[in-house]
Amino acid sequence: MKHPGYLRLAMPSSQINEFGAFSGHVAGVSPNMNGLVLAGGHSQRMGQPKSLLNYHGKPQYQYVAELLSDFCEQVFISCRAEQQDLFEGYQTICDTEDLGDIGPMNGMLSAFSFQLPESFVPKKSGSASSLPAWFVLGCDYPLLEKSDLEQLFQARNPASVATVFFNPETRFVEPLLGIYEAKAGPLLHEWFQQGNESLRRFLEKHEVQKAIPLRPECLKSVDTPEEFQHIKSKY
Repeated sequence: MKHPGYLRLAMPSSQINEFGAFSGHVAGVSPNMNGLVLAGGHSQRMGQPKSLLNYHGKPQYQYVAELLSDFCEQVFISCRAEQQDLFEGYQTICDTEDLGDIGPMNGMLSAFSFQLPESFVPKKSGSASSLPAWFVLGCDYPLLEKSDLEQLFQARNPASVATVFFNPETRFVEPLLGIYEAKAGPLLHEWFQQGNESLRRFLEKHEVQKAIPLRPECLKSVDTPEEFQHIKSKY
């Protein structure tokens, strides 16, 4: 799942505003970033795993993984331990049982723990600069296209904790569509240890780079059988 020839369009932070707009000359650099497909949800409203739904002639997790492969050094599927057999041929990171059923927060914490060396202690004074960032995508967004990921990739501000889409309709950031810098790992661990489980609230409490999607429809989340059939029939 490696694409070493892909170059990121980087820009000085002084040329990026709060919502990911930029101008001026940009230069290409290779990313230090892994991809994470969040596929560990219970999908209770859908009645079947959303990661296995077929919108594009293949399971959604595979479609998302292929999108990420153009931007990331490696791509992993985040799932529960009992789901591993569903993703044969892909690298998986299983949810940490001791963390409990805390939704995508478990997937994020497990991913950052997966990459942390044993000697690394998640404290404020710790350095995570040598560790890769995570480009995180949920399986909830069937209308995502490569151009949407390209927009986030170009809007990336490594000085922030994360770069995420901002939904102008809901006025919320989208925590399951974003790039989490390595420094987010220790902060997420601290956030959870303080009794918090919400990724969205975590992002609201920290400095993040926001990008308003050029294609707002890419943020459409499909959570029920009726929505699934509607998207299938329309697109």
